[in-house]
Amino acid sequence: MSEIVKNLWGKLYAWALPSALTLGVYWLFVEPKTKIVTAWLVNPSDAEKAAIFVALSAAIAFSLNTFSSPLYRILEGYLFWPRWLQNQGMKRQRQRKKRLEESVARGGWRQGLDLEKLGRYPKLNDQIVPTRFGNAIRSFETYGKTRFNLDALTLWYELCAVAPKYIQTEINNARASVDFFVALIYLSGTLSIVTFVIAACEDFEHSILIVCILAFVVTLLCHWLAVRATSEWGYTVQALVNCSRVKLADSLGLRFPKTLKEEKVMWGLVTSYAFFCKARDGAALDRFRKKPETARSMNIRKPVSTRRRRTARR
Repeated sequence: MSEIVKNLWGKLYAWALPSALTLGVYWLFVEPKTKIVTAWLVNPSDAEKAAIFVALSAAIAFSLNTFSSPLYRILEGYLFWPRWLQNQGMKRQRQRKKRLEESVARGGWRQGLDLEKLGRYPKLNDQIVPTRFGNAIRSFETYGKTRFNLDALTLWYELCAVAPKYIQTEINNARASVDFFVALIYLSGTLSIVTFVIAACEDFEHSILIVCILAFVVTLLCHWLAVRATSEWGYTVQALVNCSRVKLADSLGLRFPKTLKEEKVMWGLVTSYAFFCKARDGAALDRFRKKPETARSMNIRKPVSTRRRRTARR
């Protein structure tokens, strides 16, 4: 029951709270200044208005949660981005990563700050994507692959199945923080556009324009915070890979290799076989499989016959 409550709170915190905040700002500061598409709010009672507010907040939160994957992909630079813009973004991000690497090599008091920023980039340059937000996520998505040749995205649910509850809870909490800022990016951006249109229809009412400008500033601020919030999410995913891969090998019936080189070979075969299901990968994986345990190795005694048990009683 406690796990259900925690998951519910995570969803409310991540999607419902930003929806209620944005809708509340519109309701308090914009709606009284305009008559556009708000005549239906004149007749209802206060209780009915409260019910409408809760229902709209819930509907917005549910929609954001449902379409969270495409919303993330837009911010990462994957979805709806033209190819030329993606290429420009990747070029700019590679240049920024190179400048950070040079700054880290020089040392000094800024080295720690630059290392933190550099940690939000994938280790391999061919994994760099067009946006800072996308690179921050890509950095921990490729962590298992670059360190142990273990593709955490392919084996994500297997890793979570053997991970301690503490790590799973921390991953959910860290993800909820990023979801919160992602929701505010889209909601405040939408509010900025809507209020600008309403202000134009209302002869550029100053109070509505102020809300428009503040909403735009909040959009930029939330994007900045979302990129930095991914660091905590990344640390939890790293802990998942580091602490759960031994248990994962055991649960898959595999012997954990003695050397890191052999471990990389094993996880490469596991990932490839799970994703592509090639017979040669499965055959190559046989050398890492555990031998079936015999009755003697499991310390299971053979059942004593009925005659021997009777003799023992005498």
